Amino acid sequence: MMEQLDLNQIRTFVRLVQAGSFTKAAEVLRQPKSRVSRRLSALEKELGVQLVYRTTRQFQLTEMGRVYYERAQGLIEGLESLSTEVSETTAEVSGLIKITASDDMGIKQLPSILDEFSKQYPQVRFELFLTQAYVDLVKESVDVAVRIGILKDSSLRVRRVGVVKNIFVATPGFLERYRQWEDLSQFSSLPFVGLTVMPKLEVFRGTEGKKITLKPHLVCSANNPAMLVEMALLGKGIAFVPEFLCVEHLRSGRLVHIYKSLRGSEVPVSIVTPEQKEVSLKVKKFSEFAAKRLKEMLA
Repeated sequence: MMEQLDLNQIRTFVRLVQAGSFTKAAEVLRQPKSRVSRRLSALEKELGVQLVYRTTRQFQLTEMGRVYYERAQGLIEGLESLSTEVSETTAEVSGLIKITASDDMGIKQLPSILDEFSKQYPQVRFELFLTQAYVDLVKESVDVAVRIGILKDSSLRVRRVGVVKNIFVATPGFLERYRQWEDLSQFSSLPFVGLTVMPKLEVFRGTEGKKITLKPHLVCSANNPAMLVEMALLGKGIAFVPEFLCVEHLRSGRLVHIYKSLRGSEVPVSIVTPEQKEVSLKVKKFSEFAAKRLKEMLA
């Protein structure tokens, strides 16, 4: 009987138990749910025992299923670890890496990262999907995501690389025209370019972190911070935007950092990959490289 056992069937059973449901196991394994069910049934037939009690929405391990899982888990993880070690010593980093990121982070930070990585691994190709919308990595077959904000999906592998800090900026010419900017009580009378979803600003003042609310006078709104930077550069108003979008303009003097005693909430930035046991060498190498470079950029 042992000669007939299929390691794929055993692996499917282990991943099913770890995932907690047929649906989640299918996502992790990137297989149809029907195939997961068939492989489990085939394994039970080969063993001659029932491993799980099935219901419409979930399953429960039998006593024999619990014993088999405890032994099989170590076997599968040991074989996968061995396979990874062997493949990484001989494999070439090559192939397509699918990446998603927000428009602003993607356009500003990713080009130099992709350029540096491709110089090390010239056989790698990239496909980028830049959007402000949430992308389901498993459903869209995306390898790596650069996410800004609090992550709610616990089924993802997350590596935090830094935080985004928003600052107030304006051009020297704008500040010369609107000299009342120095008096924060006059803030609501000043032209402001801001996010469409941010009719008011909640910021923290000084080292004590006192929370205050500002009501901006919106003359232009957009759903993309990079657009707001461009509007600020044209002198259309004060902007409250991610610092990483302004670094070059601050150095050149085209923009000035104002209201330095005020700060917004720090928003986490993470490298995210689907939660799966087998991570390809190209994705592993790129995730590590991108995480290191983003940490440097956001420091």
